[in-house]
Amino acid sequence: MSLRWRWALSLGLVAAVAIGLTAWAAILSAERQLHGAVNADLREKAAVVIKSAGALPTGSRPHLAKLGLDIVEEGMILQIFRPNGETVLRIGRGDLIPPIETVDVEVVSRNRRWVLRDVRIRGVPFRMITARLPHLLAEDSSGLGFQIARDMTRVNANLVGLTRRMVPIGGIGILLVGLTGWFLASRAVRPVRNLTEAAEEIAATERFHSAGQLDHSAPGEIGRLAAAFSRMLSALSASRREQQRLVSDAGHEFRTPITALKTNLETLLRQDRQLSDIQRRELLEAAVTQSNQLAGLATELVDLATDVQHHDEDPTDIDLGELAADVALRFRQIGPTELSVTGEGTSVRGRRSQLERALGNLVDNAAKWATTTVEINLEGGKVTVRDDGPGIPKDDLPHIFRRFYRSRQAHPTPGSGLGLAIVEHLITAHGGTVFAGNRAHGGAEVGFILPVEDK
Repeated sequence: MSLRWRWALSLGLVAAVAIGLTAWAAILSAERQLHGAVNADLREKAAVVIKSAGALPTGSRPHLAKLGLDIVEEGMILQIFRPNGETVLRIGRGDLIPPIETVDVEVVSRNRRWVLRDVRIRGVPFRMITARLPHLLAEDSSGLGFQIARDMTRVNANLVGLTRRMVPIGGIGILLVGLTGWFLASRAVRPVRNLTEAAEEIAATERFHSAGQLDHSAPGEIGRLAAAFSRMLSALSASRREQQRLVSDAGHEFRTPITALKTNLETLLRQDRQLSDIQRRELLEAAVTQSNQLAGLATELVDLATDVQHHDEDPTDIDLGELAADVALRFRQIGPTELSVTGEGTSVRGRRSQLERALGNLVDNAAKWATTTVEINLEGGKVTVRDDGPGIPKDDLPHIFRRFYRSRQAHPTPGSGLGLAIVEHLITAHGGTVFAGNRAHGGAEVGFILPVEDK
């Protein structure tokens, strides 16, 4: 069952309970009011009978008939009886005789005020009051009792009619609430349905163009979900494009060393006997060089393709001064270039191994071009690596962080063109930016700026 139908049925059920309880309370209230009015009328008429009886002379039965002349209405019965249950007088419908039971006799014998109860006389419902009369007959020394019964057929019929009218009205109300719930649910779940359809289409076609077709105007959490889903699809689409470009670029970069390696090995295989020892050694050295180039390229591709935002290493506070000192010490041990650290860095939040890799790539790149010195300059969250080499041609400056980009000057030197691309990848993942330029007195300066937390 769909969400909108569940929503509509849930609202209909809630409406049914609410309307049912309301109708039951209304009918119960109406019944109490009608019965209360009947009870009040019976008590009032009983009081009139008692008052009228007090004004009558004692001793004659005809005087009793005067009691019911003014109070007995259509559908009413007045009955006077002795404590032994014998009827003295009855006024009203002669075919219907109100029952005289123990509770009625006790009203007279125990001098109770009155009793109200429901009775049925030949299947006809009555509301009846029983009360005590003063001594009106000389032979009735113990007093008399009287009963006034009102026919409740019309009152009950009104209640039944009210109930019958409430049932269709309640049904219509439940239906309207259910339809309203279905309509509101249809509007509310439309963005969810669009998200579902987009997810199903993406799963079937692996195309992310549905991201731009989602409705972000829905209020509350649904709109936020649609916007978040759209951003996720956009990120996935961008990631897919980057992967495709990376694969395309990597295929192009791998092709050259693989072709050269294959050619050298085939030459060794076919012309092994015709080659001199020097030629054979040169081919083997070239094959080893090309193998190393392929291994380095593969390593850098893996590093570049790794999603650094989900690295296993947790971010920590890193002192850029200590980081620069560690990188400088490592390069001093393996390289002939003079390396110095100047300025003062600050503490930043990040993953140490990745920032160390980024700074190491910058130093390694600078060492390839430096004549004698490389300098790591620190200025807060800004790290600049300078060299005293020929500098970066103006036409190459906008492209040096692009994957596999190598200037004409760089072709004779070893490298894959991924070192600075990895730097940009790592620094961007830390919320920072990269920059490159030339020094005023010669040489290049390349670096990055990391965000510094306010303390």
